[in-house]
Amino acid sequence: MIEGMLVELFKTEERACILRYAMFRKSFRASEVSRVTGVTKGLVSRYLRLLQAYDLLQKTGREYSPQDGPNSRTIKILLNLERIDLPALSLVPARGLGLYGSLASGTNDLESDLDFWIKADSAPSESLLARLQRDLSLKAESEVNLLVLTPEKLERMKTEDTPFYNSLIMNFLTLKGEPLEEYR
Repeated sequence: MIEGMLVELFKTEERACILRYAMFRKSFRASEVSRVTGVTKGLVSRYLRLLQAYDLLQKTGREYSPQDGPNSRTIKILLNLERIDLPALSLVPARGLGLYGSLASGTNDLESDLDFWIKADSAPSESLLARLQRDLSLKAESEVNLLVLTPEKLERMKTEDTPFYNSLIMNFLTLKGEPLEEYR
């Protein structure tokens, strides 16, 4: 079922463009999507009805808004991954790299920042982290937060900030290298 849905959702670049626009807004109208994306209003309207049929959008009057659910969160995660500059992440000497927070759970919107974790034996240099943060922010067009996780920091978080630690290890995505799973 999900495979067929994904093929249908991403069948054309126009559809992908509409999806990128629609999934992160609180509400919008078909005419707005058409104007911003450059796709005809008729095609936008048909595609929005398809998104509604897949329970990704809900419609109230003339307004559409994303509908929260496992399918919409999965689609948002796929769209989030598209925004990440993986080559830039490769510049950091790390045992593992990934996402956490709303970006990893697919609950983010336009105002959400991008939260990355970096699992390392020791903290990378401040200049390298600043360059990485800048490069990722430019690619994603959003604020980026980098959380460096050394073994010592993870142990400290476990005892001193247990709620955040639990949230982090229960809701993350690994992009490269070792996951955080061993700390669960």
